[in-house]
Amino acid sequence: MAAGLGAVAAAVVTVVFATIGDGVGDEAPGLRGAVLEYGHTAVWGLLTAALAVTAADRGPRWLPRTIGYASLAVYAGFLAALVFGGK
Repeated sequence: MAAGLGAVAAAVVTVVFATIGDGVGDEAPGLRGAVLEYGHTAVWGLLTAALAVTAADRGPRWLPRTIGYASLAVYAGFLAALVFGGK
């Protein structure tokens, strides 16, 4: 039940970031701009998927963990672009 509610909440955040945005990276050019523009959306989309797979309680047990680690990797890339990207 908790994973299902978490998946719904994460999906709402994903939709907000995809439609309204998060205010990060609007002015950054190139690849850095793309990472900053879509990074949060990708992270929350992956978290939604991991929680949904957990809530469904189907498939291999390693799948939600792998999706969660992918989310962590995307977030690390997003933070690196944000902090070390320069202006």
